[in-house]
Amino acid sequence: MSALDVPAGEEGRIRVFALSMTDSEAKALSQDAGAKAVALGVPDIEPDYVEVFPVKNLEGLGLAGYLVEGHAAVEEDVNRDKSKLGALGGWVMVVMSKAFKRQVLELDPDPRLTLIGYYRQEGIDWTPVPVTSSTAEPDMDGDGARKPMSDARISGMVATAVLLFLAVFVTIFILLAG
Repeated sequence: MSALDVPAGEEGRIRVFALSMTDSEAKALSQDAGAKAVALGVPDIEPDYVEVFPVKNLEGLGLAGYLVEGHAAVEEDVNRDKSKLGALGGWVMVVMSKAFKRQVLELDPDPRLTLIGYYRQEGIDWTPVPVTSSTAEPDMDGDGARKPMSDARISGMVATAVLLFLAVFVTIFILLAG
């Protein structure tokens, strides 16, 4: 499978394209979701997951740093292309997997887009954390019995019921007298 093939349900991938466009063309592309889909050669995309911007906006961080720090790209993958990423000038398009809405696609990008690299994103660590609180432990004596209600709680519930009854009684009395 090539970096231009998008398998069903793809997650955690970033594709970076260099744009061979004028500033005005690239700026127009950055503001038009439909144009982004056309540029990638796909029928539809989720525009929130496609970024088009000039590399000079990343001054100090650089594109490689932006991918690692801003998008949690696997540093090892990014370092493989660090010199290519560092040499880029002009505009780039950064496309996250979520842009493709979990569809099977084959990208057919505009000839003015050049694929620079395809990078994995760090996954979420789903390792369970042991719970040490005694309240989190299961009821092993098997009785499953709940604590009985306290006298104060019972008194409060009775008082609330009496007050509600009186409120309804007074309201009905006022309506009948009026």
